[in-house]
Amino acid sequence: MAAQWTLSDAWIFSAIAGTGPDDGCTLTQIIAAADAINHAIPTEAEFIQAVPRLIAADLVGARPEADRYWHTPAGRELHRQRMQRRGLFGWAEAIPPALRELGDPQDTAWSLPPGAFGRAVQGWLRR
Repeated sequence: MAAQWTLSDAWIFSAIAGTGPDDGCTLTQIIAAADAINHAIPTEAEFIQAVPRLIAADLVGARPEADRYWHTPAGRELHRQRMQRRGLFGWAEAIPPALRELGDPQDTAWSLPPGAFGRAVQGWLRR
């Protein structure tokens, strides 16, 4: 059975901001945004499944060793088109169908530096 895009993939995509490594967001910022738009903190498993899928679809760029994540030009365009005139929570209706239109996601091995996710969650919770 082919891999399928998940709601978590759309959630992580929607929580990422920035246009490149110089203004990309940190993992703590992604966790904060994810919590704001879905009232929950994603799990590390959700994050490490979504990011390589989004990278393979050319929607997101990532430098985990530098703690930077951003939308590619294609990702910014998809987000702009689909989120137009939608509020903070509109991602749940707009982004999943947009991802499905891209075809099946491509799963690849990908990881974070050891302890990075836990430190990012703690950074958000300590705010």
